[in-house]
Amino acid sequence: MWVGRILDDKKHKDMKDFNPRAIAEQAREVLATIKEPQRRAILENFIEHAEAECTGDYDKLIASCSSKHQTYAVYGAGEAIAEMQPKSVEEMKDFYRMLVESNVYMIHGDIEKLIVGDHELYVEIILHQLYPGEMLPAAFGVEFGAEGEVWQLTQRVATVFCFDDENKGCAEHSFTDGVTKPEWLRKEDPRAVPAQFWNNPVSGPRNKPF
Repeated sequence: MWVGRILDDKKHKDMKDFNPRAIAEQAREVLATIKEPQRRAILENFIEHAEAECTGDYDKLIASCSSKHQTYAVYGAGEAIAEMQPKSVEEMKDFYRMLVESNVYMIHGDIEKLIVGDHELYVEIILHQLYPGEMLPAAFGVEFGAEGEVWQLTQRVATVFCFDDENKGCAEHSFTDGVTKPEWLRKEDPRAVPAQFWNNPVSGPRNKPF
């Protein structure tokens, strides 16, 4: 299902509109239009997964994933990001713990396309992801970013999700529009970002620069 709009993948999200539950909320609107039980089960899992990931609920996030097998891939991104993708259940668990602990889990996604099959789901979003400044050099190879800063990454991402026979997510293969460019990153006022950014759900309170 195409949600009926073509979104601007160059426009950053105003912090007053930043909503980590945006993907889940938009997907629930699509869920209301689907009657087939199998397709509903797939989309319900995706909603659970997206909401848990973007709010940093590690236990619910892992519960939404298959315990049988996992494979992740990112096409078009930098080599370091592609290489860190998990290839097993244990690597998936470690990957998501790192994602939350490093405080890069906070994502607002605006859905442009969402296609739900019986065992696969395709979603294309404009991703708005918050990064601590100190993470930028390692994540993207840039020469800027410091502790206490908050940066927003904005880019188009398309992902194919696959599901096992229990309708749990077992694969994510994502496609981006290339290696991250400095202009895709915008420095934010640390006072304006969601309060949860300063209280990590796994590692606890973070030092505020204000």
